[in-house]
Amino acid sequence: MSSPSSQVSSRTTGPLSSYFSSSIPPNSPGYQLGTSSSQAISHILRNKDIPSSRYSPSIASSRPSTPYRTTSTTTSRPTTPSRRFRSEATPSILGQNDSRDVVCAVSEARGVTPTVGIAAVDLSLGEVTLSQICDNQSYVRTIHKLQLACPSRIVFMPSACSPNERSTFFSLVQRLIPEAEMSSHDRSAWSESAGIEYIERLAPEGDIGAIKVAIQGKYYAICCFSAAMKYIDRQFNLSFSPQSLRIRYQPSEGTMMIDISAMQSLEVMRNIKSAKSKECLFGLLNHTLTPMGSRVLRNNMLQPPTDFDGFIKTRYDALEEMVTNEEMFHEIRKALKLFHDAEKTLTKLVIIRNVTGVSAVEEQLNHILMIKSFLESVPDLYRALHPAKSDLLVKIRNLCQPEKTVPILLNIKRVIESDVTYMKSPLDLRNQRAFAVKSGISGMLDVARQTYRELTEAIHAYSDHINEQYRVAASLKFDNRRLYWFRIPTVDLDKDIIRQVFINVIPKKNYMECQTLNLVKLNQRLLDTSNEIVMRSDAAIRDLVKELRRQVSPLFRICESIALVDMISSFGQITTTRDYVRPNIEDTLALKSARHPILDKKMASEYIPNDYYSAEQHRFHCVTGCNMSGKSTYIRSVALLQIMAQIGCFVPAEFASFPIIHNIFARISTQDSIEANLSSFGVEMREMAFILKNIDNKSLAIIDELGRGTSTRDGMAIAMAISEALLDTGASIWFATHFVELARVFADRIGVLNLHLASNTSVGEGGLPQLTMLYKADSGTVDDESHYGIALARAIGMPQSFINCAETVANDLRKRRESNRQSSDAYKEIHRRRLALNLYEAINQAKKSSNKETISGYLKRLREQYMSRLQEIEEM
Repeated sequence: MSSPSSQVSSRTTGPLSSYFSSSIPPNSPGYQLGTSSSQAISHILRNKDIPSSRYSPSIASSRPSTPYRTTSTTTSRPTTPSRRFRSEATPSILGQNDSRDVVCAVSEARGVTPTVGIAAVDLSLGEVTLSQICDNQSYVRTIHKLQLACPSRIVFMPSACSPNERSTFFSLVQRLIPEAEMSSHDRSAWSESAGIEYIERLAPEGDIGAIKVAIQGKYYAICCFSAAMKYIDRQFNLSFSPQSLRIRYQPSEGTMMIDISAMQSLEVMRNIKSAKSKECLFGLLNHTLTPMGSRVLRNNMLQPPTDFDGFIKTRYDALEEMVTNEEMFHEIRKALKLFHDAEKTLTKLVIIRNVTGVSAVEEQLNHILMIKSFLESVPDLYRALHPAKSDLLVKIRNLCQPEKTVPILLNIKRVIESDVTYMKSPLDLRNQRAFAVKSGISGMLDVARQTYRELTEAIHAYSDHINEQYRVAASLKFDNRRLYWFRIPTVDLDKDIIRQVFINVIPKKNYMECQTLNLVKLNQRLLDTSNEIVMRSDAAIRDLVKELRRQVSPLFRICESIALVDMISSFGQITTTRDYVRPNIEDTLALKSARHPILDKKMASEYIPNDYYSAEQHRFHCVTGCNMSGKSTYIRSVALLQIMAQIGCFVPAEFASFPIIHNIFARISTQDSIEANLSSFGVEMREMAFILKNIDNKSLAIIDELGRGTSTRDGMAIAMAISEALLDTGASIWFATHFVELARVFADRIGVLNLHLASNTSVGEGGLPQLTMLYKADSGTVDDESHYGIALARAIGMPQSFINCAETVANDLRKRRESNRQSSDAYKEIHRRRLALNLYEAINQAKKSSNKETISGYLKRLREQYMSRLQEIEEM
């Protein structure tokens, strides 16, 4: 069976050549393909051996590839997995991503259809994702999975990289994920038995059985997990406490694959013009109140689920209950505001580092206080969910039951004072840590606390003394670096006093920051006392941490539940404010008065909604129209609404029905000006080759103005050839073009629906031409018989002789086109067949309808429309 790209090249000489030969002489120089363009097309679409045609680079980067490092022979001391690679949340095509350290281990079994194992260990969230992908020679799904994981390091087997010959897979990863550091680890680390041992030791006891069932036969994924854990242990000197690591197997077929270039051009995660702008789909939907909820929303938008009964339907039910029960919805939102990022806190608690000292004990104290605050906030959410009846909200409520959280909270309160909580202010947090452990546990600890209290009072008394002695209005401040210091207004302040009394002076606009020698001495005594308190608390804190590590599994489940309810409540926020509707999931895409979600919020009532329909008999939508008529907005809306529907959100429309889509592709130009150079055209062809190689009948593709990067004749030829190939895939295609002839050629093909964005031409005041865009989609192609250009030329005042000549030429060209159309009988027969197929499809849709009361009236109207349309065909 020939590949899609070869089918494209073969079809180019079929209907395409017959179309041109019917109206233009074969040897006409105006319609012969240019040598350079045709060679470029042939090279890109046909040649499968060059790397550029194997996979479309999703992230254009001028940055050189990350140099490869072999860490298996490194003898330097272990490094920390921290901020060398992801020092901050950097904006990318995948959106604003919080700082995370992810180590991925990958291995492949080479063959005709290579199998690739992936183990992604998130050191920031204490989560492991295992996958084993049966990929093609382009490694499309594997590369996509790695890009979504945002790894800081990718670990390979030594045989895949230097000093051995670098594998094709290694070269692709190095080129397409340049921000990750490439490393290798010893061959002995890739062990299936060691991977199973890690799972049995680190996974929660209740999850081990399910994990083993899921990974049965997944040899490469298990080996990758073993290598990743040994790499982390050796390179970072980190380990996890037993039964504390969340491990899950994620099959690649359970989620939608959205091509990275589609995410960029559709502005799914980030606005193209400004990385900080919220005018993107993620910015529109992200009304989450916790970092955990924001992460879950982001993960779902990157990989929307395809399981309707298991995920999508339950989310619809939960969201519908929220928006109909306003009181419960507001109580849930109120309760969510109390939560910190407990997921990261729990991960830091279960990671075992060989670090001791005051800072380590202080960090553990902070974690305990944050977990205590988290557990004290869970009952509020439990009470808010009390009226819930939908399955998902009831399940979340059961996970938040007091029986699950109160015992853990009581364990903490046996060691920690009940009124102590986590504070964000440095001074408040220091005081909370000092008095966190209950009195009576250690006599020396109580003595140190009394000293701490007396020193604090002495510092405040000294501040009052400074104000009285020097008649200044000094306010006492605190930070972790300087400890206590003074802020003194500089108005009427004697400069001699500044030089004689104050040190460490930092001048500001209207005040100065400073200390005195006595204050520095008091600070040092206070610091020594604080450190003594921390060290005296160490034994009690260590015992409590060990106890919490054994109980961390249910806490992680509660975190995941809170994140999910936060995401759904975020959907509820946008649904109630923008009047969205619940979609139906069926085999047909049908939208009534649908709106582009981002522009709908920006333009409000000014936005003009449109209808959409896509089914087996109308799967290729050829959209024509003038410039700025709204073609791109029209076709982009379909993809964005499809993503919203599959993550469980309601959509902006009066009625919505969606099929389950497994892949979304897009080829959209991000500029309005025509790009005539070969390099931009080459990128366009390379991306189309990627789409043709991976698209199937469960895909949705958005193609905007294909072929405009080259000459008109070549662009027309390529657009027709690629349209032919896309039509044969059975995918839902939304194809916007200025090539009206393309729409006419495909008008009689089964599965093609021609649409156009309407506009009106008129003459305004002073005789100036006006072109009014209606932004409304209608059937058929754009009307080029009205000769908009000639009408505008007449309105401007061009000579009448010029106008007459232009009209004569335009009418002559139109008559030539019509003379080459098919015979009247054949033309009528084609339309009769299409009408019968449309009737058959409409009856099937009516058969699936749940509203039996309206079927009778619908069928009567359907019969009347059929007879009316049939009569129109006979009168042609």
